[in-house]
Amino acid sequence: MCGLLLLCSVLSLWGAVCGTPGQYCVDQPSGVEVFAGDSVTFPCSFVFSRNLTTITNRTIVFQAGNIAYCGDRIYNSRYGNTTQEYQGRVSLVGDPQAQNGTITLTSVRTSDRKNFCCRVQLLNQNTIIEQWQNGFGTQLTVRGENEMTMHQPPFISALVGDTVTIPCHFSVSSKKKIQKISVSSVQWSFGQYLICRTVIYNSSTGAVRREDRERISVAGEGGASILIKRVTTNDSGWYCCGAQVTGDGQVYTTQRERGTNLTISGKTNQMKIKQPKEVTFPNSSTISCNFTLPEDEDPLWLGIYWMFGNPREGFAYHPHPELIHPRYRGKTRLVGQSDLYLEEVIGMDNTNFYCRVAMRLCNDTQQNTIETLLEEGAGTLLHVVNGR
Repeated sequence: MCGLLLLCSVLSLWGAVCGTPGQYCVDQPSGVEVFAGDSVTFPCSFVFSRNLTTITNRTIVFQAGNIAYCGDRIYNSRYGNTTQEYQGRVSLVGDPQAQNGTITLTSVRTSDRKNFCCRVQLLNQNTIIEQWQNGFGTQLTVRGENEMTMHQPPFISALVGDTVTIPCHFSVSSKKKIQKISVSSVQWSFGQYLICRTVIYNSSTGAVRREDRERISVAGEGGASILIKRVTTNDSGWYCCGAQVTGDGQVYTTQRERGTNLTISGKTNQMKIKQPKEVTFPNSSTISCNFTLPEDEDPLWLGIYWMFGNPREGFAYHPHPELIHPRYRGKTRLVGQSDLYLEEVIGMDNTNFYCRVAMRLCNDTQQNTIETLLEEGAGTLLHVVNGR
């Protein structure tokens, strides 16, 4: 078991740091953007060894700075105190007992442009018996009212051969009342680790590499999201969105500094996903999905998705509605943890639906890494009674 602070080098998704393989991890998004004066939330989830049975308290400590491990402590949930610079602006919104150390920072200032690291302390009475933290933390980018913010999901997981959409959205300051906004240009960059240094797509010329010109494009019209077809493991990495936007005669240009981590994997069967071979609608409007968590591992995060079509046409259900195929948008939802509820949709007769389960885990063989596990069930064929 590790003692005191587990200061591990950062080699993982979301910039996470772990201690002993499979035992200690802290997970944070790599970056967020916000306007000065607004509030921002820093998600923090953690797991630790099940062998620790004498814990009486869990403390969340946040540090802020522009060096490794973020430097100065600004908040300690055990004492409820903050440094003078952050007095009255930091609050714990997560529940450490549920392994959530999320905090919120209000009245964001330009001087808050730093990295924010989440540290977890486990105590027995008043004695710290274990503590560890995220290494790089979450980079906070603060924009002015004459700028715009870009928003991307922290990570996306997919299987080899999938078509992947990486969302990118922008917003201007609420202080500016802009009536007409249009996207002038879009640029996407790629990096193998955290920083996106290589331009892979420009809306003026298309994909940079000739072999990608049939695979990479902007998703839809008038937006900035990117679409990548037939993904392979070589597409795994970091994707950062940039755009030039025109609104009421003013031009706004920005580029994400920390983007979305895309992980592509082949099919495995560790979670033993089970779903029925066939169901009949409307006798059953729900398709069940059961799975088994890896033995002796607690997930940092768990996500459920449903795909349809053979080959896969898109999402019948996704936590982010914009990623659901238009045919099923507003027509599906989860029942319980993972079952799919379907309203009647034209054209869904004889369609296959596939349950997908994704989770983020401490890597049990490699120190300092968090892995994303994604698996898919064998599929359920849906029949509609009387051809309805």
